[in-house]
Amino acid sequence: MNQRITATCSQIQDLLGEFCRQQNAELTRLATQMGAMFAGGGQLLIAAGAAFQPVAQLLAGHFTYRLGFDRPVLPAVTLGSDQMLLTAMMNAGQFDQRLVRHYRSLASARHLLLILNDGSPSNALQLLRDEVMENEQPVALLTVAREQEPLCRDGIDICLELGTDSVPRQLELTLIAGQLLCELVESELFGV
Repeated sequence: MNQRITATCSQIQDLLGEFCRQQNAELTRLATQMGAMFAGGGQLLIAAGAAFQPVAQLLAGHFTYRLGFDRPVLPAVTLGSDQMLLTAMMNAGQFDQRLVRHYRSLASARHLLLILNDGSPSNALQLLRDEVMENEQPVALLTVAREQEPLCRDGIDICLELGTDSVPRQLELTLIAGQLLCELVESELFGV
């Protein structure tokens, strides 16, 4: 048996167990908040740092389409996924505005913003977080560590911590956390 495979699987299992123990209450609270938001006609907005963008798009697809069974749409949008807008903003020298511009175009009256970040400073995510908070909409953050995260500040409703510096493990835990949220919301709304 390949020792690297065994070691990696063991590491993932340990990190996932620790994440679930440490973040159980916050995951439950966020799922409840998301369920209420969806039930009230709101939508989930997901914004991500560069490495997390593919995970954000996958999670939005799970909410919009389904995770494991046919059900009504739970509207979710990945901000920053509009390639034409990204190109235009980059060409205009306003790339930091890409997320907030996409957010403004949605004109959503009720939403929850979920930010996925690795703790790196991001002007685009900061501008978006600030505008969403000014609009008095809830913001949740999934990050490496609260103390290292420049986006974590007063007003953030929920801050989930991944607890690892390993980028592959961050991506795996982020995907699992998002899928857990989807399962919890589906269970709450559809009794499955």
